[in-house]
Amino acid sequence: MNDDTLINLVAHGLVDKVISLFNEHLGTQLKIRNKKRVLPYISKKRVMEDLDISDSTLDNWEKHGLNRYKPRYKTSLIYYLIDDICKFIIIDT
Repeated sequence: MNDDTLINLVAHGLVDKVISLFNEHLGTQLKIRNKKRVLPYISKKRVMEDLDISDSTLDNWEKHGLNRYKPRYKTSLIYYLIDDICKFIIIDT
């Protein structure tokens, strides 16, 4: 096998991996940007379910700038803007 063939195989493999990761990322975004939503907010519980992440992951995202929103009335409910959540979904290799 010559060097050009090896380079082509490696490049092809990388392209396939990037496409796969991009499709996974896009699927996740589509999942949380559900067209049935009326408001641009998503509950903390729903974020954890849809993205299959833990409470500590969300706490970490908040430490790094994710804003949380709470209703003015007394409640323990926490919401996030969907667009803000999408900024924290990264392709991790």
